[in-house]
Amino acid sequence: MPFRVRTATASRWWSLHTVFNTHCLCRNLYYSALSKPQFSGNCDDFLQWLERKAACSISSSLFIGNSSYGRSLFASKIIQTGDCILKVPYRVQITADNLLPEIRSLIGEEVGNIAKLATVILIEKKLGQGSEWYPYISCLPQQGELHNTVFWTESELEMIRPSSVYQETIDQKSQIEKDFLAIKHIFECSHQSFGDSTYKDFMHACTLVGSRAWGSTNGLALIPFADFLNHDGVSEAIVMSDDDKQCSEVLIRYGKFSNATLMLDFGFTIPYNIYDQVQIQFDIPKHDPLRDMKLELLHQYFIPPPEDMKGLSHPVNSFSIKEVKSDSGKGKGLPQSLRALARVLSCTTSQEIDNLIAEAAQTDGRLARRPLQDISKEIQAHMMLLSLFIQLIEERSVAIMSLDSPSLCGRFSVRKLMAQDLLQGELRILKSASAWLENYCLSMT
Repeated sequence: MPFRVRTATASRWWSLHTVFNTHCLCRNLYYSALSKPQFSGNCDDFLQWLERKAACSISSSLFIGNSSYGRSLFASKIIQTGDCILKVPYRVQITADNLLPEIRSLIGEEVGNIAKLATVILIEKKLGQGSEWYPYISCLPQQGELHNTVFWTESELEMIRPSSVYQETIDQKSQIEKDFLAIKHIFECSHQSFGDSTYKDFMHACTLVGSRAWGSTNGLALIPFADFLNHDGVSEAIVMSDDDKQCSEVLIRYGKFSNATLMLDFGFTIPYNIYDQVQIQFDIPKHDPLRDMKLELLHQYFIPPPEDMKGLSHPVNSFSIKEVKSDSGKGKGLPQSLRALARVLSCTTSQEIDNLIAEAAQTDGRLARRPLQDISKEIQAHMMLLSLFIQLIEERSVAIMSLDSPSLCGRFSVRKLMAQDLLQGELRILKSASAWLENYCLSMT
């Protein structure tokens, strides 16, 4: 399960030309207060270092401070669209090219860019104040400050077992361990550079890169200062006002990410995420006498993954379900590919399967995308789906109830809230899909 990184084109306000061709970061911000936020202790040193290294000044309109999101970027006065508030030359961006040639030559082709960039972070971190990147590295979150699910304990992961994030977390940890084993010999050969770096250190570095790096024309890169921008899921770019601190916080949207993605790759969730979705798996029963024929059919008529899942390793019987806006049985409902699979699974004779193949050949080549001519079979197919959704609803309802215990302090309390956001979002989606299926079946009668 790969990390997802922020891209220059994730938001229309983050101009590809502005940021990566002229190296300027621009925002349309609105001023609502005057005083500066409370700074973190080492931010002044970091900003001075950035100005020296970038050979330019940073707009006095921006400040770094703390908010409920953690370390954040704030605006204290009006910044018009097109104003250049920060220049970040390529030489101030950390990429895999920062690896020394003698170390880069030891890394195999099977190691991805995130692992390579994580290796850079480990090397620079071990150099301490001797690193040219020390003011930036020291500002990055430390171990124990991140809440990505790869850091959750087994008992914490149990809170989200019904969700696909549970297995995706296991897959992601497995990939990180695979990368670590692939470069472990470098740690041993380059003791001076890596010191006593461990798997835990490497996982922390990979998570920093996966949650903070930007994809650009210059490749995967960590861009100091730009990665202080926090996420807001409903707006392209906004300013959050804080009357108590008398300042405004700049937020951007990393992408149209569900809470499943946000907690897995970035270590946070947002309540009522409009981009939430549920990953479900719909299998052919092992006792189905036509199982082999149906499996062959599915491989022959491969069901492509949705646009937002391309590049990820999901089987053809895995589907992303989003909230169904109308339960009337009309308009856009469940994914057509999921309903097609249900129609295939409802077949009880080889002749019925042959009929579906013949119909596909006569139309657009896609299998079982039209309602079955036999209304009772069409209802049966969708009742199979409804039964699955009812089961999934029950699993998440039980999981949510298990979280309803006295509030706990510290890390576990934060992660419990994340689990609630995830499970409640998935429950909302499953209930909407279930209502749609019920109404569709009623409409068939």
